[in-house]
Amino acid sequence: MHLVKSDTLIERGLRAAELNIFEQNKIWARYANEKPDVAASLMQTIRAIHSRVPEDRSLSALSIGSGNEPQFRILQAAFERGLWLYDIDGAALATLQERQSRQRLENVHLVQGDFNQDFQNPTSARHSLETILDGQRQDLITLHHSLYYSNAEDWPRLIKSLYDAVLAPDGAMHMVMMSARETAPFTTTWLYNRFARKFFGSSTDQDLLGLRHELSFDAALKNCEIVSEMRKVQFWVDDFDLFMSVIWMILLYPHRHDYTLEQRIEITEFIIEHFWLPKRPLVQTQDYVTLHKLGPAHSRIVFNGSY
Repeated sequence: MHLVKSDTLIERGLRAAELNIFEQNKIWARYANEKPDVAASLMQTIRAIHSRVPEDRSLSALSIGSGNEPQFRILQAAFERGLWLYDIDGAALATLQERQSRQRLENVHLVQGDFNQDFQNPTSARHSLETILDGQRQDLITLHHSLYYSNAEDWPRLIKSLYDAVLAPDGAMHMVMMSARETAPFTTTWLYNRFARKFFGSSTDQDLLGLRHELSFDAALKNCEIVSEMRKVQFWVDDFDLFMSVIWMILLYPHRHDYTLEQRIEITEFIIEHFWLPKRPLVQTQDYVTLHKLGPAHSRIVFNGSY
């Protein structure tokens, strides 16, 4: 009976790999406590921005790689001058468009594009400021799990282009990613590296804290306060198909790693044994890095700040 059940679960686990990343991310957002965790960190950043600007000044924000869950309620309420939700995924933007129309949100603007092209260097960033953002510098720029879709070696140029050409004086950039430095068993980083190393001889090099360290010594970011923190979140859903769909998202199948059928079976068996049967939640350690652009009235350089 146990073997029959396991065989059935394996078949379901393999089918779960067929969901697109948009649906996988919706499941993660619904059943993980990651969105409230991001919101808590984001609110610290928004409070810091408000403390630096006049009370009668309305603010604007740009969410890059917004997906369909871009901390919508917080951002739409806090940035009345304009909220630009930018994503390459048309399906995610379609969901947002329905909400925008239904709730008559005139300050919300939806933009489909590739940030690796539109903001890749100062020239393209300045052009995008004029053509996409109506020439409005943004008080907040968020990159929530969007840097996964950019090569790590390109991050410094991308961030500095946004900082110089798009971010307003006294504004902030708020970034979050899965920690590349986590080694604890049964975390998302550990799970990804386990199978990426085994089948492809690779591991994640997308280290947000490494980016923070590099930017801290960059003279171009003068009068910039850089702060960071690490937080843990959990994901669990009592539905094997939904649970496995998020596993495939974490393992980047098939967008980066096209595991063979045999490899997918091995992965599914591992998840059944080590997560599903013992009902072990999937833990994710997240790195947060925030750049505060301090204008003349608040000018100071802090390279080792943390919340």
